[in-house]
Amino acid sequence: MTQRMAGSLLVLTLFLIAGCGQELQKENEALKAQIKTAQEENASLNGKLQALEAEKSTLSTSIEGLEKQVAELEKSLEAARKAATAPKPPAAKPAPKAPAPTPSPAPKPK
Repeated sequence: MTQRMAGSLLVLTLFLIAGCGQELQKENEALKAQIKTAQEENASLNGKLQALEAEKSTLSTSIEGLEKQVAELEKSLEAARKAATAPKPPAAKPAPKAPAPTPSPAPKPK
C-alpha cells in the first residue's frame, strides 16, 4: 500500500511539474519581454539625459557670460552715479578781453 501511495504521489508530482513548467515558461517569456522593453526605455532615457546635460552646459556658459556683463554694467552705472553726484568745480571766469586796438588815423596826404 505504501508503494502504491508513493507511486501515486510521484505521478501526481510529475503532472504538477509538467503543468507548472508551461506556466513558468510563459511567465519567463513575459519577463524577458518586460526586460527588453525596460532596456529600450533605459537607452532612450540615457540619450535624453545626455542631451539635457549638453544643454545644461551651454546654458551655464551663457549664464556666466551674462553675469559678467551684469557686473560690468553695474560698475559702469556706479561710476556714472558718482560722476553725476560729484561736486562740480566752480566755473572759471572767462579771461578778460584785450582792448580792441584803435585804428590809427590815416596819414594826411601831402
